[in-house]
Amino acid sequence: MGFQYPVDRLMTEAVLWVDVSSPVSEALRLFAEYPVHHLPVVREQTLVGMLSSADVMKLDGFLPMNGVSSREYLDQRFGIETLMRHPVISIRPHQSVEDAAHLMVTHAVHALPVVNIQDHLLGIITTTDMMQALLHGVSRSGEQVDPARASTSSQAKPSADALEVALEAAREAALAKRDPNGIARALLYLHRRVATLEEAQRLVRRYANARKDELAALVKALDRAEDLAEREQSEVENRDSPVTQRALS
Repeated sequence: MGFQYPVDRLMTEAVLWVDVSSPVSEALRLFAEYPVHHLPVVREQTLVGMLSSADVMKLDGFLPMNGVSSREYLDQRFGIETLMRHPVISIRPHQSVEDAAHLMVTHAVHALPVVNIQDHLLGIITTTDMMQALLHGVSRSGEQVDPARASTSSQAKPSADALEVALEAAREAALAKRDPNGIARALLYLHRRVATLEEAQRLVRRYANARKDELAALVKALDRAEDLAEREQSEVENRDSPVTQRALS
């Protein structure tokens, strides 16, 4: 892998993005339909924020339990501008892959939007791109991709076998001190961080689902308790009524 290659040799050009004025449900749709974990947010072609799948996962805890449409509910209460991360950590196309790795490690991010001097979005580079480059080398085809179809192969998670091969190569490079720029160590660090975040996401989702079940059970228990209290009160009122008293006497 050429650590001094400019990032435009490695970035994905047909990048998915979302407009800052779009409803939250549009971001949810893009995350659901495409294998991506990061969405640049733009306003009139200018990059203004970054949205991750982890950011929108936090919305699960706000969903109602009364059958209201989740998308309609979220669109009414949240906006992309309130969820996105800003200011954005970005990179210019002429900067090196090494620069990108240092930015990712320093700011603990896994994707960098690539922008020009006007902050117009040109592409995106991810830790997955770097792992694939470490495994397969850097190439540039110049093939034009239809933005509507949004090819996301370099943003997709590699297979388990390909990932293990890339990680093993990074481990060997780090141990043999064939890592003068620290890229292999950076990839190993980012892989550990991704694994930690994925585990955290799993636990948050599990907690949110468990909490919904617990709340539903609590509501049912309260309903049963209320019904029982009403029946007991009714029995007391009937027992104390004049008609009941005469019947018992």
